[in-house]
Amino acid sequence: MTEQSKASADQVAAYLRENPDFFQQRPELLELLRLPDSRGEAVSLLERQASILRDRNNELRDRLNGLLDVARENDHLFDKTRRLTLALLEARGAEKLFRNLLKSLADDFHCDRVALMLYDREVPILGDLRNQVRCVDSDALPAALNHLLRSGKAVCGAMREEEMQALFQEHAADIRSAAMVPLEYQGRIGLLAIGSKSAMHFRSSLGTLFITHIGQVLSRRLYEVVRQYPHQAAMKSMNSE
Repeated sequence: MTEQSKASADQVAAYLRENPDFFQQRPELLELLRLPDSRGEAVSLLERQASILRDRNNELRDRLNGLLDVARENDHLFDKTRRLTLALLEARGAEKLFRNLLKSLADDFHCDRVALMLYDREVPILGDLRNQVRCVDSDALPAALNHLLRSGKAVCGAMREEEMQALFQEHAADIRSAAMVPLEYQGRIGLLAIGSKSAMHFRSSLGTLFITHIGQVLSRRLYEVVRQYPHQAAMKSMNSE
């Protein structure tokens, strides 16, 4: 292309930009325009525009379907979170609170493993609850957990081996992804970790809104219920006398 023809082409392009209704007055020219197609055939401008509109419609439909999938997933998560919240509120003792939590996370959220750590050595953990609820000293946490807790926020995704080991102990080898939330209310209470054997169950791209909400509700219930233990122990001692 010579400089002169290039200048003429630029002038035509500039003119069309300034006069977007040019072809409305000369529709017969649209039928004469031929544009290359991905299939190697020349098509009219109208056909090309129709093809572009179809592609855009397909893209918008895919985006809409993706948004609908996310909305449905969030709706299911909300319903499960609501049931768990009610189960925690209805619990009238620490043991019932622990069992309601573990049952909901297993049945509704399909979690393969739960680890609940409480920073209170005085809380009695009975029977099979010891497998998933344990009391620890907050000042003696493994360094891997201190790293996770540093931000004070919930995290989820594929964690490092030492982090999985600190959370799930002898079951760590089976866990491929996990979510962890600090439990805090009027001070540090503990942490809750839920794990899955699927690496995609707790993806790092997932939001932490629901696990954060669960942590906040659980923290307040633990603050209320765990502090009943000294009173309950004193009452049992008085009754035995």
